[in-house]
Amino acid sequence: MDACVELLREEFPLIDSELFEYVTGVLECSALDFESADDVVDAVGDVLQEGSEVVKDNEDIRDVCQRMFNALHVNGLSGSGRLQSRLDTPIQLAEMAGNFERASSNATHSFIAKKGPNTQVDQKKLGKAEAKLKAKQERRAERDTGRPRGPVILEEASASQASSRKDTKLEASGKNKTFDIRIENFDISFGERSLLCGAELFLVYGRRYGLIGRNGLGKTTMLKMIANRSLRVPTHISVLHVEQEVAGDDTPALQSVLESDTERESLLLRERELNKRLAAG
Repeated sequence: MDACVELLREEFPLIDSELFEYVTGVLECSALDFESADDVVDAVGDVLQEGSEVVKDNEDIRDVCQRMFNALHVNGLSGSGRLQSRLDTPIQLAEMAGNFERASSNATHSFIAKKGPNTQVDQKKLGKAEAKLKAKQERRAERDTGRPRGPVILEEASASQASSRKDTKLEASGKNKTFDIRIENFDISFGERSLLCGAELFLVYGRRYGLIGRNGLGKTTMLKMIANRSLRVPTHISVLHVEQEVAGDDTPALQSVLESDTERESLLLRERELNKRLAAG
């Protein structure tokens, strides 16, 4: 995995930090599932191409994905787990082409014969595909005109949420005065990858929370979705998302959340000082 990290730093030195964490998280999580370089291209190829400061064509992206696949599979085996070997007999390409054309023609005729008059289209998948295509076209236009692009994670990420009639009526009547945030049955996707599915979030007013999990799970994406109201929250509640770099140390994640409560920390410090005075007599 270290070789993949070094390769990403070498090929994409200006890659966005969130995008870098997402790609490394996908590679680390799905390393055993990749059977060929094509699987790596399908998983992170589009993300790397859109996140690159220098325009890279498909061959460049595939070459990088091939090198990452080789780094993940240092045993030298191919995706199917078999070593390459010399063929016993030569392959007749002309014969293969003729067989392929006949098979394609038969398959087409069979498909037309079996196809019914009505075809059902998955509107949800169609909408995601159209949104992704539109986003790519907009980014390409911005690149051509030289205008700066926004963070890729915001352009690629999408959210869907089940609506509640009760909450809708309360919002319309203006009687919803709660300061708690409850988001039920929502999905978050990053391109074709589903980060959260059927998730629920309940935040009680006055409490502090911390999100813990490995890279690529969608923690930051979910917070940004809440802040930009892609996930619905009560209209009278303002949500601000602030990014802050913290120097890494050995402090456990739970302790970091507790230390964010400044009032609690000041009382604990005062308690320690009083105990020292009592012990000193």
